[in-house]
Amino acid sequence: MKLVYWFIAAPLLVAVPLFAISNLGIVELSIWPLPFVVHVPIFVVALAGLAVGFFAGGIVAWFGAGRARARARSAERAVRSRDIEIEDLRRKAHEAERASAAREAGPQKKGLPAPADAAAAR
Repeated sequence: MKLVYWFIAAPLLVAVPLFAISNLGIVELSIWPLPFVVHVPIFVVALAGLAVGFFAGGIVAWFGAGRARARARSAERAVRSRDIEIEDLRRKAHEAERASAAREAGPQKKGLPAPADAAAAR
């Protein structure tokens, strides 16, 4: 993944400054109903247009993936609830096995202690 990043980033790191240096001409920007006029280099206009397009595409992609993110969150909640249920069932099964083993072993027979006066009579 890092290799792909550098295959894309390295040419851009070289191309953007070269583009800016070779397009230093001044352009007059104005919006029709407003009386303002701004003089900026051509590369600012071009790079600003690219940046606006990049972020607009990111926003569209973000909203487009909203349903997939919602499904992922829902699936994650379902997995968590099922994990809790599985742990609860394992605990109950373990308790049932212990109870079953205790029933199969039967009651533990311990001898009664000898009465105190019977021990003294001997």
